[in-house]
Amino acid sequence: MTGAAPYPLTTERLRLTPFTRAELDEVHAIYGDPGTWRHLPSGRHGDLAETVAMLDRSATSWRTAGIGTWVVRRSEAEARRAGASPEAVIGTAAATALDSGVLNLGYRFAPSAWGAGYATEAAGAAVAAAGARAPGVPVTARVLVGNPASIRVLERLGLELRWSGGDPAAALPAPGDAGGTLALARRIYADRPLDEQQLRALIALG
Repeated sequence: MTGAAPYPLTTERLRLTPFTRAELDEVHAIYGDPGTWRHLPSGRHGDLAETVAMLDRSATSWRTAGIGTWVVRRSEAEARRAGASPEAVIGTAAATALDSGVLNLGYRFAPSAWGAGYATEAAGAAVAAAGARAPGVPVTARVLVGNPASIRVLERLGLELRWSGGDPAAALPAPGDAGGTLALARRIYADRPLDEQQLRALIALG
């Protein structure tokens, strides 16, 4: 569904609203926090321009596929339970369009929000939205073998392993590694079988 306006989502404990420039600084603080990139230090946003580029990719995805990136906040009740502000951005969840004709499922949360099951809840909402907005488009995810927590999220959501590769000895990047993920042991998950072209494109992304 192209040209559809961005829209919010709600879950039992969370509120997801489309990522806008109003949240740019808060999202950058999460993506610039080394703690959120423990498994891939080179992915950290060292400059605000990288987060702006992420926002631009989301806007393009909303325009072309009818789905994109949301910022995640706790509901009023959940914020009270957690002793936190309901206005604080605690993470992001997304199903953004890639040039290969698939959607890329992504999520990232501030370390202070880890361990509560928020990633599974928010990512599940994104997968459901993808099914409603773009039912004919595969939902995919790329994950490092050295990130078992994210693997568990994907498996809980019903995505299946479609490819595994890379060097098992390089499941985690070496300290100070500034490279990408192509040499690392990694997996590709999807909610349906992928054709060869789609799979090759995802492998090339690392």
